[in-house]
Amino acid sequence: MTQPATALVDSRLGPGTLTIDTVERSYQIANVRLEPDVADEDGTPTLAVPEPPPEAKITWKLSGTAIQDWEAGVDSFVNYLMDHALEEVAFVWTPDTTGAAGLTYGGTVQLRPVAGGGDAGVQITSDFELPLVGDPTRTDPTTVAAGKRSSEKAA
Repeated sequence: MTQPATALVDSRLGPGTLTIDTVERSYQIANVRLEPDVADEDGTPTLAVPEPPPEAKITWKLSGTAIQDWEAGVDSFVNYLMDHALEEVAFVWTPDTTGAAGLTYGGTVQLRPVAGGGDAGVQITSDFELPLVGDPTRTDPTTVAAGKRSSEKAA
């Protein structure tokens, strides 16, 4: 097991990538989050366990904000979500392609349409929430971790 960091680690997004159904969408994405939702229910008391722990269920969603691009026609993220609503597709999110190169999150999301339009004369955005089908996967940056281990051994 690795030791926790002994100094501040300031992780920041970007430059990164977000691929949804094999199409790179990074230039339209202003922010992105992988969010858990934990729902608790009281456990059922029994004679053997009169005070059971809560029964928890975790669900996930990929959410964020996209710059509206409906003028791009069928290539538009806004139009894509509308045209493919409720379809289940793969996604891969790489938060940072430089500092933590190799760290990715992935899985399957269910597409949901987003609002279009907004204020006149300014850049407009839409918030999106795409529920995951199952749990997300995470691939840790093995090259960064291996590099740190090598330098620690040499010291």
